[in-house]
Amino acid sequence: MSKKLGERLVEAGLISAAAVDQALEQQRLTGHRLGDCLVEMGFLPEATLLRFLASEFKTRYVSAEKLARAQIPTELLDRVPVRMAEASLFLPLAVDNERRILSIVAAEPQNEDLLREIALVAEVDEVFAYVGLRSVIYAGIQKHYYGDTTAFQQLATGALRAPVAARTDLASIAQAYEASGSNRTAPPPVRLRLRGESSQARLPHTVVRGKRESASALVSSRGAVGENDYLETLRILVDQLEKDRGDLRGHSAQLARQCSLVALRMALPAREVACVALAAFVHDIGKGAIHLTLAGTSRNPEWKAQAKQLVRSPLQLFESVHLPAQANAALAQMYEAFDGSGTPQGVRGEDIAVGARILAAVDSYLDLTRNSANGHGRRFTRDQALNHLAEQAGVLYDPRVVQTLEQLLSGELLRRRLDAEGRMVLLAEPDTPTRDVLVQALEQRGLVVQACSSLETVADAALAGDGDVWVLSAAFGASDLLELVTQVRAQPALAGLPVVITGDPEAALQERLLQGGATVVVPAESASEVAFRVAELFQDRVSHGGPAHAVWGTFEELGTREVLRVLGDGRKSGCLTLRDEQSEGVVHLERGRVTYAALAERRGEDALGALLKSCIAEFNYEPDALLLEVPQLDTDVELVLRALGA
Repeated sequence: MSKKLGERLVEAGLISAAAVDQALEQQRLTGHRLGDCLVEMGFLPEATLLRFLASEFKTRYVSAEKLARAQIPTELLDRVPVRMAEASLFLPLAVDNERRILSIVAAEPQNEDLLREIALVAEVDEVFAYVGLRSVIYAGIQKHYYGDTTAFQQLATGALRAPVAARTDLASIAQAYEASGSNRTAPPPVRLRLRGESSQARLPHTVVRGKRESASALVSSRGAVGENDYLETLRILVDQLEKDRGDLRGHSAQLARQCSLVALRMALPAREVACVALAAFVHDIGKGAIHLTLAGTSRNPEWKAQAKQLVRSPLQLFESVHLPAQANAALAQMYEAFDGSGTPQGVRGEDIAVGARILAAVDSYLDLTRNSANGHGRRFTRDQALNHLAEQAGVLYDPRVVQTLEQLLSGELLRRRLDAEGRMVLLAEPDTPTRDVLVQALEQRGLVVQACSSLETVADAALAGDGDVWVLSAAFGASDLLELVTQVRAQPALAGLPVVITGDPEAALQERLLQGGATVVVPAESASEVAFRVAELFQDRVSHGGPAHAVWGTFEELGTREVLRVLGDGRKSGCLTLRDEQSEGVVHLERGRVTYAALAERRGEDALGALLKSCIAEFNYEPDALLLEVPQLDTDVELVLRALGA
């Protein structure tokens, strides 16, 4: 006998059995469907439930945001009668006339009779069905068929509901699941396929802030959301200041990102990572036309003297803002050399603030590779710049920073992040040797790992929704661990997040941790056992619809063709946005095949060829992003790359 929805949600780790019991009690009182009760009671976010159900039906869901922004041709709406769409609650999205394929969003994507009827009426051979909420589809019908531009605003305020669906937003989907069981082993006769909807699930900032107001001191005292908003504001303002900076246009934003990645890889606390990024954004403000870096000041005595004079310019300009102490230290010491030969004070080694050591190496690398007016008078290739860093490791630069930057710029980490669709393991371990061993064991399992040395970073991840499995050391102490896990479990979006405790706590403490919400306790001495259990939990979460996340990168880390090759080999779906200084284009993929490309007014093969031949500065890959245009291509990525190579 097939399992009920509640049982499957518990098995998937998305909700606790106790929450299901409470929802079942609510169901007995109200008569509502179980899915509705779980959402209404705050045990499960609506998007998480939809994502799970869509995974069970081998399709994906369309959010209200995506449907509100959809551009649906009038001729397509004319092809499907509005009365039929209203009666069965579906909306046509796009049609491929050449291949006779229609894409729709439906409240009942498993209804094979309906799909066949739609295929007959629309005169197509195949229907690809997305899943969506009844109320969202109804709003889409009101907007696209009747021209009601306020339909989605009314939906957001609760003013708009389908007449027959006031209490059944999730009912038909959940009912179909409970009636038929999971169709995981028996695909339906009518082929259901999807050209993606982003499965990235983030709590809205308003919700996050509401949680923080009632959070413990461990979580609420940190202000991570405010810091993120502040950094984003800085990025926008500094980008505007650097618009006319020639070779260094956008330099500070790129520096902030690279420094943040290095700091994360070095397991710095979240607060220090944010401070390094903040310092990177403002490091050049008030310093004049010459771009001063440690690579340049070490070769040019005049520049070194100028750096000594101007090093505190950003600090003075932002004096009234009261920058954090770590950011001030990074800015004040970014021209100090590891051997003590730098300026302004000749500080050496680890007496230099770690943020300053990161800024010095990364800023020098970017200056050498992007700025033709650098201290060497020419641009370096990536390999030449990395050779410079390696030769000067221990002299100008911190060897550990250089090694970390080399790992990041090799592109290997970015390849693995793309292959994992942005998913990762968050590891918190205060002991450096133990942390390094665990990271190595987890990476050998093919997992992407973000390691940190404090629970502060983990609490920040709780606010941002980062990490698909958490690995926390028992060395942090029972009270802090219990406090953090309890706060995490109180957030519906994280209620089913696997939490692994490593170490050998006493039996009573271990029991308290498990009762408090930890998934499993594994001895830290056995790194291979920890890695095995984590990989098992990770794969289980992915297979049950755990969210994917957007991946951002630059051509310096991984070239455009290599990015496409990784996505093609991994049979990935989603949208790849490619940007250079003048333009932005997109490439949509479906299971490793290119289905759409656009660059300005160009479409199809013409756009794809132009994108791959241009000097792309950066890219953003959004797994399963929804294609709301008619597919123009159906070409394997490898064939595309071969043709361009020829």
